[in-house]
Amino acid sequence: MHRAITKAYLSEAPYVIALIELDEGPTMMSNVIKCDPGSVEIGMQVEVVFEDWSVEISIPNFRPVNV
Repeated sequence: MHRAITKAYLSEAPYVIALIELDEGPTMMSNVIKCDPGSVEIGMQVEVVFEDWSVEISIPNFRPVNV
């Protein structure tokens, strides 16, 4: 995404929204972080990184394995 969906995400753009195929079978939508958005490719290996939003809530994001 090159254009933020709301003003709250202006500082985040550009960012990558991806469908992640988990090794366990399911597919989930998440962000690919900690990389240049232009370097993200279909089929690249990623690993989960949890972002703590609060004491009770952690959000799964993904980053390239080679980072």
